[in-house]
Amino acid sequence: MALYEETLTSRWFQIFMLVPVVSMLGGLYATYRAGEGFEIMLVATLGVAVLLIDVMAIKIEIDERELRIRGVIGLIVRKTVPIENIASFRVGEGWTSCYGTVHFNLPAKGCLTIYQKRGWSVSFTTNYPEEVAKVLAMLGVPREP
Repeated sequence: MALYEETLTSRWFQIFMLVPVVSMLGGLYATYRAGEGFEIMLVATLGVAVLLIDVMAIKIEIDERELRIRGVIGLIVRKTVPIENIASFRVGEGWTSCYGTVHFNLPAKGCLTIYQKRGWSVSFTTNYPEEVAKVLAMLGVPREP
């Protein structure tokens, strides 16, 4: 059972991500018409489409054992941090005020940086930073000022 769950999306970012997909489809059609390189372009188009779909949204889940951050598909964009590995966390105001070694960023109201005991720091944006902070504090994770 998840203690906290949020899916963060940005309509403008999703519209912006359609530009490369449409361009790749145009290139795919051009290689089909030319009769050369269609297979290579098809694989490249599918790879880019999967990547872009995966980065269009961030899903944040917190349960008693771990914090999970995933993309839409979860193939490329994903990070799991065990709760016992979190040394502390910091809440930032605005979606550009957090910096982590691993950073998940979409426009939002706030952000959090998770400092791990072992490993890199992880930061992510959220529309409800204080709700995430309450859940982490409830799980015994100290908050940095």
